[in-house]
Amino acid sequence: MALNTKTEYALRVLLEIQEQGHVSAQKICEAQNLPKKYIEHLMAMLKTAGLVNSSPGSLGGYALAKKPEEISFADVLAAVEDYSFNTACVDTSREHCLGDSCTLSSFFNEIQNELQQVFSSYTLKDILKIWQRKDK
Repeated sequence: MALNTKTEYALRVLLEIQEQGHVSAQKICEAQNLPKKYIEHLMAMLKTAGLVNSSPGSLGGYALAKKPEEISFADVLAAVEDYSFNTACVDTSREHCLGDSCTLSSFFNEIQNELQQVFSSYTLKDILKIWQRKDK
């Protein structure tokens, strides 16, 4: 499955913070080989979503705002505004869209609900466990 770049980077950042506890943006960039400007933008999104906290100064950096088991994959998707997995019919402006009379809209909405449940069931703690298994 191809992830949106923002989602992939956000997961990598959150996993790095989870492992380090409290870490600067520069250290995240070095550890994950990611561009600093992009990370700063992502960190702002994650902070706005309430997933990370920041502290200023030379000893400042980022920490998780919640326990890893309280941050779901769905939370990360929402934080970085990644709607690439959205199957629900939302664009009724297309020329051949049937709108409310479309027989497939309930099917797509059901799939969307199932995906949301799956994405909500995986937490940052779960993702870290899976990530760590890769290294063994």
